[in-house]
Amino acid sequence: MNIQTKTDRKNQDRRTIMAAIVGVLVARLVATIPLLAAALEWVDGLISEAGIVSVPALALLQAVVTAVVILAYQRVAQWLGDRWPSVEKLMLGSDARPHYEPRYAQS
Repeated sequence: MNIQTKTDRKNQDRRTIMAAIVGVLVARLVATIPLLAAALEWVDGLISEAGIVSVPALALLQAVVTAVVILAYQRVAQWLGDRWPSVEKLMLGSDARPHYEPRYAQS
């Protein structure tokens, strides 16, 4: 049975942190676009009027948008990395992808 090495963990952490930082920044920048900000406020108003959630709907929407942007950024970086590994290294801080073993793998 293979145990994940410290190097794999460091690469995994580095790649996740880079994607999260860039994803949050991009999501925040996109939210400042007046048309999108107005659309988010409109949806927030609809959700608030419906009483669907008890937390501010705008905060919930921003969290979902941020998560989607982070995932999209990571996927684009990996897709580009399949063609140009140096681009993936630039975007995610490492071009070494962690390797995972199935939990109950037969040796």
